[in-house]
Amino acid sequence: MAVEMRGAAFLSFFEGIAELRGQGVADAVRDAVRPDLRERLLNGGITRVGWYPMEDYSALHDACDAVVKGGAAFATQLGRITTDRDTRGLLRYVLAFTTPELLLRYSDKVFGSYVRGATMRVEKLGSKHHLLCWDDFHGASYFLHAEWQGGVAFLIERAGGRDVKVVARATPDPARAAFEVSWA
Repeated sequence: MAVEMRGAAFLSFFEGIAELRGQGVADAVRDAVRPDLRERLLNGGITRVGWYPMEDYSALHDACDAVVKGGAAFATQLGRITTDRDTRGLLRYVLAFTTPELLLRYSDKVFGSYVRGATMRVEKLGSKHHLLCWDDFHGASYFLHAEWQGGVAFLIERAGGRDVKVVARATPDPARAAFEVSWA
């Protein structure tokens, strides 16, 4: 099965760039994506509720890095901003009444609302220390992994974690990703 990303992530991506660097930079990133994807972005071919190839979302990151030249640090910052945007409303209210442990227990459900065709699992390594693993994550780029590091850190903080650390673990398979998450 192909890995797909929810359209809301595509749209939040550009909203996040505009918030961080201005609308002109967001437009320049949109102009830098390959023509067929740019056309879908400009003409409503990507909707918040639709599902689109993970490769297309990774292509947004490639275009962003070509324009912004911010590397993984910018992608991580973008992950925090886009996760903030995506959790406004009811989910923000829910996050205020949960704990990092409870959030991680149901993180596969949160992940599944944005990605389909890949799997996620969480292993408890110790008190306030977990390993998040994604399998069959075909089409995800290095920058997407960095974006998710920022998003995971943001969610753990919203659920009450302090001094949150999200560190990528090397994996031998490019279709896998793993992060160690810890907090105080």
